[in-house]
Amino acid sequence: MENKIQLSPKKILNKQFEIDFKGYNANEVDYYLDMIVADYNNFAIMLNQSYDEIERLQKENQALKVKLTDLERKHSVTEDHLRTIEENVGNNVDLLRRLSQLESEVYNKSRED
Repeated sequence: MENKIQLSPKKILNKQFEIDFKGYNANEVDYYLDMIVADYNNFAIMLNQSYDEIERLQKENQALKVKLTDLERKHSVTEDHLRTIEENVGNNVDLLRRLSQLESEVYNKSRED
């Protein structure tokens, strides 16, 4: 099945039928063809709107992908900073604990003297 539109509003509008002795009523055919042309015009408008919407959504999707990549990069940097801070806090706690022990020893020695 081929997805190709064979008729256009212009082709439909310009279609000429031969009149036969027992043929169709020309006014009815014209009225029906006018309805078809109107539908085709509406279809073309809707199709163009759909293409515009697809293009807009593709651009939005691309922008969101860029934003996501940027946020993932920032998140990674933040996690690295957080790990560094946690390591520094751990080191600082150890230093404070050792300093406290030294102060206790110095204080205890000074009391003994």
